[in-house]
Amino acid sequence: MQDALLYVATSASLVALVLMIVKPLWGVMALFVVRPLVDATWSQSLVGDFKLTEILSSAVPLIIVARMVMDEGARRPFKDMPLKWIWLIYSMDSALFSTQVMFHDDWRAGLQVLLRHLNGFAGFYMVQAYCRNERDFLRFAWAMAIAGFFPMATGVFENLTGSHWRITVGDDDVVRNIGLYHDAITIRYYALQTILSLLVIFAIGRRSTLVNVFSVIYGLMAAYVLRGAYSKSGFLTLGAWIVLWPLLRKSAKASIGLAAGILIVVVYYSKQLVQSFGFVFTKEVAAVQGTGEVHSTFAGRWGIWEEMAKEWQSLDLTAHVFGTGHIANGAHNDYLQVLFHGGYLALSIYVCLLCAVGWSVGRLLRERMDIWAIAALFMYIMWMVDSIGLVISVFSGYQWLVWGVIGFCLRHRQDEKLRAHTKMAPIAPRRFANLLGAV
Repeated sequence: MQDALLYVATSASLVALVLMIVKPLWGVMALFVVRPLVDATWSQSLVGDFKLTEILSSAVPLIIVARMVMDEGARRPFKDMPLKWIWLIYSMDSALFSTQVMFHDDWRAGLQVLLRHLNGFAGFYMVQAYCRNERDFLRFAWAMAIAGFFPMATGVFENLTGSHWRITVGDDDVVRNIGLYHDAITIRYYALQTILSLLVIFAIGRRSTLVNVFSVIYGLMAAYVLRGAYSKSGFLTLGAWIVLWPLLRKSAKASIGLAAGILIVVVYYSKQLVQSFGFVFTKEVAAVQGTGEVHSTFAGRWGIWEEMAKEWQSLDLTAHVFGTGHIANGAHNDYLQVLFHGGYLALSIYVCLLCAVGWSVGRLLRERMDIWAIAALFMYIMWMVDSIGLVISVFSGYQWLVWGVIGFCLRHRQDEKLRAHTKMAPIAPRRFANLLGAV
């Protein structure tokens, strides 16, 4: 089965890469559809000791950079990309500290660090560049929904049957249902990607009973798979989405339904809820109540962070400013990872990037709480929650999703303003000429 899956994923990846060169929009959609298959081949080498996941994640940013040069004369050139300067600074600094890793560790480790960070830039550019309007983005949303078929099907099967392709144990010795993937983050973010795609389809797609029924059933399947992954950050992200969706959409029906659903769960299913979800946070609750150890929270990541903090204090000033020159993908914290890779300089740039994106998302919400503002906010919440306990800037597919959706939402609102300004601009000269004629 694994060999057949590798063959299918490799063939589909080649098609996606070729499409990205000749037909970028279809290539981006194909890239999202094929990525879940590629991630399922994480344990198999394709060429030498290089895996398909590494090859695809390396090829995409290189193709995107080449496409940027080709797209310079197109309708949506790079010069109009939102937040392009902070992304350029972030990418150049990534090249700087990855070069240090090449010299201090080895060339392959440094190249891996560089390309993984460049995938964030590639994701931010490619969706906003090639989804030119709502219709294109609706197609993209359907591609994300289709991408979820494979991971959601394997997740539901594993949850229902108890058969595991791989045993991963979380807190309290619970076995996580992670499908064919390396760890829980992969199947969990595919579940959230599926749910987001369904929200977009519901908001901007053609309303029909069939689509509504499909979205509800498919969304419940994704939530069921997410539950089986037993991910703290996944539960927090989904919980925030569930609360914010009816409030930001200002939907009375959705708000009433949410309140009724919560009431039913509390009254009738409180015990089952605790058994299914609540125990995932038992160590955190115990630490807050003073009955447990703080070190046991965050799945024991405090120990890793303390060791890295001690190591950091022992380094010299040059390392503090520019980075250690060693790969730090095991930090289990995105800020610590960036700090070790590029020092205070890289961390400052990364924080500025996150602040710039957060400020831009906040402006979208302040101007109008439509689906674009909400989708951008949901992706930003997802990133900020995961950045605490994971090194998410090394996951290429995750970055394509988060930065891709946010990039399009910012660009879509920017284009709206530009079109409105263009339509209004000729009005003033005509009125001025009429006044002159009257005189």
